Amino acid sequence: MKTILTNNKSNSVDQRKFYSIWTLVLLSLFFVIFISQISSPYTINSFAASTSSSINSPVYLAYFYEVGCHDCEKVKIILGDIFAKYPDNLIIESFDINLTDSMELAESLGELFQMPEEKRLLVPVIFIGDDYLFRDGITFENLEEAIQKYSNTETIAPWEKIKEKDLTAKDRLIARFQSFGLTAVAVSGLIDGINPCAFATIIFFISYLTLINRKGKEILWVGGMFALSVFLTYFLIGTGALKVITSLSFLPLVRKIFVLVTAALALILGIVSLYDYLQFKKKGNSKDAKLQLPSFLKNMIHSAIRKNVKLGNYILMAAVTGFIVSLLELACTGQIYLPTIMFISAIPDLKVNALFYLLFYNLMFILPLVLVFSFTYWGTTSAQWAALTQKNFGKIKMAMTLLFFGLAILLFYSGIYY
Repeated sequence: MKTILTNNKSNSVDQRKFYSIWTLVLLSLFFVIFISQISSPYTINSFAASTSSSINSPVYLAYFYEVGCHDCEKVKIILGDIFAKYPDNLIIESFDINLTDSMELAESLGELFQMPEEKRLLVPVIFIGDDYLFRDGITFENLEEAIQKYSNTETIAPWEKIKEKDLTAKDRLIARFQSFGLTAVAVSGLIDGINPCAFATIIFFISYLTLINRKGKEILWVGGMFALSVFLTYFLIGTGALKVITSLSFLPLVRKIFVLVTAALALILGIVSLYDYLQFKKKGNSKDAKLQLPSFLKNMIHSAIRKNVKLGNYILMAAVTGFIVSLLELACTGQIYLPTIMFISAIPDLKVNALFYLLFYNLMFILPLVLVFSFTYWGTTSAQWAALTQKNFGKIKMAMTLLFFGLAILLFYSGIYY
């Protein structure tokens, strides 16, 4: 009785700590949004002359922007000033970089103007004559200098220089998307899938299936439905989170702070994961790990598995169990999931195919789960899986540490420069 009371007390403390942390996070986000709403809009001094000037020949300017881009708002003001000074022959065309046609045009112009690949698709950027102005280079003075340069010569509009559809632009875009971005997302999903939190639940699930005498094809059916349910749940959660984060692009300050807060969170998780690794190397066991599910959530997961797998329609119950376990495990596996979603939403190259990347991430996430059920079908026991997890705990923690630090660097970079 004393042991039960002690465990209940410990679970109660863990539960209070868990809810306190999430309450603090939600209050912080509310504060950030509130501050952004009452803060004054960004303004700059107008450089426009009091009287308008004329130019002899039409000057064409292609401006690429993104809705919610803070720097783009500044450029919009500069363009208003420059147009006020040269209202007659200055033709400005604006292109939203998130539209497919605009993206391919930007890639084609970037290739034509010999723009470095790492700068293509980034905004704001302006193409004028045979030159381009990029981000900090877009000033009233630089624009006026370019206009004067081409004011006495006939020029072709940048969008007219690409007379026919550049069939190679899309291929170059796809190749670039599939380089670093796809690798980063794949590694994140795989490491999340072999997270000790996730594996502990899998091992318990297999142990319980064995205990209630589920064998052979039953394990495959149960495992397959469980994995499918986990995949769909995480994908839907990720889609919803991505939609919320993307909508923050209409509030540039909120989005920037949200990205930077997530970067700080990834950095903290990296430090804690490194601590877990060092403690494991020192003591040889993982019982003192900091990055793990609170006791009350572990008990809730185990309870859900026991209740649902006992029922007659075990395949349907495996799906229900997968859904419940996914929600409960999110406190642990979400440590990688949220920074990865932020990474996808913060990088223009990735945001275009965001759903594909989320789909790919979650396929990689359930890959270890599918393999575990497959090997269990072929005879591997839960005890062997537990021993394997314990043996490789240090390697997994080090991989998580490197991943967290990598995501933190990328998010800090994107939060500052995007």
